[in-house]
Amino acid sequence: RDKMAEDGNWAQLYIDWSYVAFNLKEMGQAESYARQGRQVSDTPQAEAQCHNILGILARHKGDFEPAITHFSQSARLAEEHDLPDTRIAALNNLALAETAVDQTQSAQEHLQTALTLCQTYGDRHREAALHNNLADLYHQSGAEEAAMAELKTAVAIYAEIGGQPGNWQPEIWKLTEW
Repeated sequence: RDKMAEDGNWAQLYIDWSYVAFNLKEMGQAESYARQGRQVSDTPQAEAQCHNILGILARHKGDFEPAITHFSQSARLAEEHDLPDTRIAALNNLALAETAVDQTQSAQEHLQTALTLCQTYGDRHREAALHNNLADLYHQSGAEEAAMAELKTAVAIYAEIGGQPGNWQPEIWKLTEW
């Protein structure tokens, strides 16, 4: 147990348990694990991930201001400590929360920043998901041409990732937050 604590593994374990509980729709348990993870987190990565899952949980409860605060803290930590995957996730999730409270300009900027990071680091799955989220944002704000362009880009990337028939993975279409 002490070795796990020294390595920061306890925080990661609580974070992982939180995601599992969230996926099982056990929101109270998910929040408890996330808060325990935050208490024992001793690395910027773990702290940023704790803020991210706490933001996801708050967003799903409809508590958008705390969600925005958690996602912003996660994105800030990730940027300060050069954690691109964590930053991409935080910016995407921040944009989803901002969209819910009609902060569409800020949401669009955060999605564009996350998209640029994805393209820099070559994460095609998340790049497609971000294009899809941008399409949703544009559609909600009535920019149908921009929405269709983003959707076409997302579909092209999903098709590229999926490869040949028989290798298709429809679950990649479900990626909206992470």
